[in-house]
Amino acid sequence: MTVEALRSAIEAAVERSDVGAAWAAIEPYRDSAQRDPEIAILLLSLVHAAPDRRGGDADAIALARAHAGNPHVAAMAARALIRIAELRSPDEPKLDEVGPAEQAAEIAAASLSGLDPAARADKDVGGWLRSLHANALRLAGPGRDAEAVAAFEGALEADRSDGGLWFDFALLHKWRGRWQAAYDANLRAQARLGDTKAVLFNLGISATAANDGNVAGLCWKKLGFVPTLAEKSGHAFVDDLPPMQVRVLARGSGYGFPGAIPDQAVSFEVVWVQPLSPCHGVVVTPTFRDAPIDYGDVVLWDGAPVVIADGPNGPVPRFPLLEILRRGDEKRIRFVALEQKRGDAEALSETLPEGCKIVVQQERVENICPICAAGDSMRKHDHLPPEEHRIVYGKLLAPGDVAPPAIRAALDAAIRTKGTVSMAIPGLYELLGDTKRAGQEHQAWRGIERAAIKKGLAPEGTQHGGA
Repeated sequence: MTVEALRSAIEAAVERSDVGAAWAAIEPYRDSAQRDPEIAILLLSLVHAAPDRRGGDADAIALARAHAGNPHVAAMAARALIRIAELRSPDEPKLDEVGPAEQAAEIAAASLSGLDPAARADKDVGGWLRSLHANALRLAGPGRDAEAVAAFEGALEADRSDGGLWFDFALLHKWRGRWQAAYDANLRAQARLGDTKAVLFNLGISATAANDGNVAGLCWKKLGFVPTLAEKSGHAFVDDLPPMQVRVLARGSGYGFPGAIPDQAVSFEVVWVQPLSPCHGVVVTPTFRDAPIDYGDVVLWDGAPVVIADGPNGPVPRFPLLEILRRGDEKRIRFVALEQKRGDAEALSETLPEGCKIVVQQERVENICPICAAGDSMRKHDHLPPEEHRIVYGKLLAPGDVAPPAIRAALDAAIRTKGTVSMAIPGLYELLGDTKRAGQEHQAWRGIERAAIKKGLAPEGTQHGGA
């Protein structure tokens, strides 16, 4: 098969979305790709088309080395590696010091340095490699930020008319939290690319962060929403958007049961948000791990969901966190409790001041013999009918204008009246400045956890976060 016939076969397979057939077509020519740059470019185009295919990064690196000195192969190899790097969301921690983005940057930089002046000045050769080099550094993470900024500035100095390059520069600024710079670069991208969906959404995000509600509102309007401008905050709002989710990196809090994720490890925690616009809203569920956001905070998220999750009423998009726009003044106070039946702790919300509520975040339930639960499981006895025993962890949430003494009085009365919950909530008494009672609550916290361990509700090693 000639190279032209092979190209036609691959293009036809890709056009009908049959990447497997395209790979089957090129497989017999894999060895030839090490010698023939045209076949190498075809193979690299397939790596770009199927970035999640195993071994694609190794293919790209090997072909770039085999054709060192060929800028077209280098560009296609860097392009393919960048596409692989884009599979990792920018909010995910980097696991490898040298991943596909770093490899792409090295390949593009080496090829650029080997170009003669004419090729370096050529937009289709030098310009493409400069753009690839800058974008590879953008995806390499915050540790390469200064290099990425310099690479974009150098590439734009050579060609300030490149709207795609301005757009990518805005993406770099967005993920580094440089909102005015992201806003300016997005405006330049818009002037060159027009009102594409991607440009409008990213301009709307950066305008929201830069507190330019007029521009944000115009973006949402062009995208089919009906925005209104708030006089007080200056933000553009869009009504009736459904609840969605935001994920945030968090560490273990030292509270609750030992889990599959070690407390010192970083992992994602997911919260629900009520949108105020397509890119910002209010966190409406508390975080359990130590996270930079919590209930009541106004947050900004990216426009591309990392996953579509299953929600109670259907699919729910989950977005990566970008920024905290405003800290909520709500009180979020951790507690541990033993309750007699499901919902006893949350039922205390009914008698708390308006706007306050108890939220359970972790629970363990066992149905065991009362004698066993009392710690006498080693003594031979006739087992009594099993009773339900429960330990729960959560947070008491209160509006900022509700005074701690009012919360204390209502909570004490509710616990005393219902008689179904034993609770330790040291943070409430720390807010009140009652050092003695806070110390007692810390002791009560440890006591509840010890009782839970005895009753089999919690394993040995349960966190003593109230200490």
